[in-house]
Amino acid sequence: MNRTRIGMVMVTLGLAGCGGTSSPSTSILPSAPSAPADPVSQPTGLRPTVTAVSPNVVSTAGTWGTITGTQFEPGATVKIGGVAVSATFHGSTMLRFPNSGAHAAGPVDVTVTNPGGMAGTLPRGYTYAAAESFDANGEWIAHADGHNEFLTDMRFTIRNNLLISLSCGTPVTMPTALSTQSGGFSFSGPDGLTMSGMLVSTSTSQGQVNAPGCGDGTVGWWADKAQPPQS
Repeated sequence: MNRTRIGMVMVTLGLAGCGGTSSPSTSILPSAPSAPADPVSQPTGLRPTVTAVSPNVVSTAGTWGTITGTQFEPGATVKIGGVAVSATFHGSTMLRFPNSGAHAAGPVDVTVTNPGGMAGTLPRGYTYAAAESFDANGEWIAHADGHNEFLTDMRFTIRNNLLISLSCGTPVTMPTALSTQSGGFSFSGPDGLTMSGMLVSTSTSQGQVNAPGCGDGTVGWWADKAQPPQS
């Protein structure tokens, strides 16, 4: 190959390297490193356990209750059936809620979550049921006079669907037949004596009463069913 041809080849190669079609028009720069991802927040603190809810079978309208367990912390939150429920802290083994909220019939989970994110669940630990499936018969320990923070002690006993005793310190003449319907019960007696109630769980009820000693006129009450004596 003569000198002239060699020179032309070198010029051609030089032009190709300076922006010909065989090379990129701009330099390839290394890509900037991506920003580090935010670290995933990990739960901290104590992990609670949920051992029981009382009452654990309640009306589909919902009612008050107590959750017991371990390692509850101040500020712990509660979910019943996946729905947040207002609750108050009463020590590391107890939380209380004023109303579990309405829900379709059936069992649901109860979950307590401490402020640090640690959670404990009682699977199917709470059951909603129709109020008419509950039994009003038994001895009830009540608190009357909703106008005065329910400070009046009240007792009543229902047996064979008869109200056989009612007292807010002053016994009322009994028995009196109850009118019952869909989990509710009521009666009326002489001198304007009246009482009505609704079963809100297998062991709790609430209502209104107008009876001697129970308060000024018609007042509210709530009650727990007394446990039968151990045999």
